[in-house]
Amino acid sequence: MTVSHLSTLPSSHSNDTPSSNDVSLNNPCAFLSEEDWLCLSFLTGIGPSRLSRLYTYLEQLATGSSCFSESMFSESTHSSVSGNLFESDLPTESEPYSQDSNHSITYELLRSLKWPEITAREAMSYLDHGLLTEEQNQKREISLDWLEKPDHHVIFQHHPSYPEALKQISVAPTFLYVEGALAGLSKPKVGIVGARHCTGYGREAILQMAEQLAKRGVCVVSGGARGIDTAAHQGALNGKATPTIAVMGTGLLHRYPKQNTKLFESILTQGGVLLSEYPLMTEVRAHLFPPRNRIISGLSSGILVAEASPKSGSLISANYAMQQNREVFALPGRVVDSQSEGCHQLIRQGAILIRNVNDIFTECPALLQNISEEKQNVSHGTLGRKPNLHDTSSDLNVPDKDKLECDMKRSITSLPESLSKEAKMVANLLEEDTQALDFDALIRHTQLTAQALMQALMELELSTCIVNYNGRYERC
Repeated sequence: MTVSHLSTLPSSHSNDTPSSNDVSLNNPCAFLSEEDWLCLSFLTGIGPSRLSRLYTYLEQLATGSSCFSESMFSESTHSSVSGNLFESDLPTESEPYSQDSNHSITYELLRSLKWPEITAREAMSYLDHGLLTEEQNQKREISLDWLEKPDHHVIFQHHPSYPEALKQISVAPTFLYVEGALAGLSKPKVGIVGARHCTGYGREAILQMAEQLAKRGVCVVSGGARGIDTAAHQGALNGKATPTIAVMGTGLLHRYPKQNTKLFESILTQGGVLLSEYPLMTEVRAHLFPPRNRIISGLSSGILVAEASPKSGSLISANYAMQQNREVFALPGRVVDSQSEGCHQLIRQGAILIRNVNDIFTECPALLQNISEEKQNVSHGTLGRKPNLHDTSSDLNVPDKDKLECDMKRSITSLPESLSKEAKMVANLLEEDTQALDFDALIRHTQLTAQALMQALMELELSTCIVNYNGRYERC
């Protein structure tokens, strides 16, 4: 497990909450403990975007807001309580929340960060009173038990093992559940994605390329699915030189697909990593897989797409890679093969045609530089050092409050440039409206046709710009 083991850290309502002299104020976990963040991720209606938005806000405060440093870490009179949480236990909008809590988070702040009402109310009940539902408390206990096992970690953005490249994407995971050796996360990486129902040609090509990449020090990142993903991981394992990473679209206690159970075990046995941004008990849900593709591309210097049809989910990964300023490579196929239409489309749009791994290194020289730097780090023993969580030597700069609010507003309203004008119109409408809107309301407000609105909503959901909450849409 990581050095910052969650079960040993006090929560924000614990009597052992650290003082401002004990905790480094350069990360949001100076405001809330890592266990608190874990519990917030179990709330109704929460998701990566909302959690990331709060983390970003507190991260900006934590860069030096001295006005919070004393009161924020004062000893709390609340003890941790768990059990059933009924609607009547939740404070209403008009009810004041506890004023002697030590986390500086308010209901109004969460609502201003576009958290739904029920999510914000559950958050304040937990932060002020330690209240969790029976199901949420069960998830907490399962997570803490899981962390007791060897090579089980939860790593936050401020942790030294959190991949630097992943921090740069628009909605970086606040934390990652990681099973396996953390050293694998520091390797230079290339993502490989493609069809689940691939041809023999595609499978053999990717097996060979992944093996060659691994032998040359590149970590292959993929999604653990059938077809091309499986070939990518297996090829990397065949190389027996560099670990491979599987980014799961489920919780790590529900590995998917089940027929790849032996493959996942082999990945771990050979020093690789299984990781997910989703809570451990998260089961298979179709809508969770597209967002995880942004992590595959975010971890990687470039994405190689093999055998993708025009409507393949692999093109979502390619789109994320372009948004993240990553290289996009495409494996060509026969011109009459529908399995390769998506790859040929990418090549026409400017993706790099790949014949072998040498083409990848030629077009992405930064990979070679990263491999060289990584070898130097290993030779100097700089990898794997445990961080000092109590280091307060960093200089703290007090941010300007108006600039902070402006930066937060900009981060909330920014949209991917690749979105259609219809998608941007819908996103801006949801941004302005404080209430979630259903399909009929969106039709009335936008005057779009049903088909055009459905296309716009699909674009926004795939880009994690909106969330569908029981048939009503909200801006993330």
